[in-house]
Amino acid sequence: MLTYYLFYFVIGLIFGSFANVCIYRIPNDKSVIRPPSSCPSCGERIKWFDNIPLLSFILLKGKCRGCRAQISLRYPLVELLCGIIFLLLAYRFAFEPVLFVYMLFALVLVIISFIDYDYKVIPDFLSAILLLSALSFSVFNYQLGFDFKSRALNSLIGAITASGSLYLLGYAGTKIFKKEAMGDGDVKLMAGVGALLGWQKSLQTLLLASVIGAAFGIYLISSGKINKKDYLPFGPFLSLAAFINFFLPEFWI
Repeated sequence: MLTYYLFYFVIGLIFGSFANVCIYRIPNDKSVIRPPSSCPSCGERIKWFDNIPLLSFILLKGKCRGCRAQISLRYPLVELLCGIIFLLLAYRFAFEPVLFVYMLFALVLVIISFIDYDYKVIPDFLSAILLLSALSFSVFNYQLGFDFKSRALNSLIGAITASGSLYLLGYAGTKIFKKEAMGDGDVKLMAGVGALLGWQKSLQTLLLASVIGAAFGIYLISSGKINKKDYLPFGPFLSLAAFINFFLPEFWI
């Protein structure tokens, strides 16, 4: 079993490296495939042996081999994050078909979270990937019901309930605070989450994300890092709450 878990941890590191590429290139309308990765400081192409997830950063002591410029600590942290996430999912859904769908979901949620944090936007096509993959796989997702029909119906209701609830929440917030309280990207993201988790867990995700987001916002305001008028992206909190609900039963709240 140790080899099994180590395998998925390494796979997570590799996909974490790919996530870094997506986080940087997608908001800048660049291909995530070509050209190969290069140093952002000197532009030198990164050789394959300097592009080994996590290990290369350690061996190079966090610096470019060519120009010795400092490499952002975010790169190895994202790789490590994805490695841990894949390891946890492999432990929770060991040898089950749903494992690969949850891994895809988790990877896209990581990419969305960092893009939303940096640019305060969630690309529509990433949310579409989540929604389409969840709906397509719903009949095989045993966590949504006991038969094909109930699973597909739960997935569809989940997408509508989750996105609709968040839209209404944002609409109410906009009326109360006289400014946009929720972006369309968050609503589309929740459609995908709801399609994967079903309507019960998607509502739990909304509640948990609101609690985590509110606590974090209070901390930032009280520490003087932001003020009450600043916009705090909600995508990372939705993603974190969704991931937590991957492991929890329905109605745990």
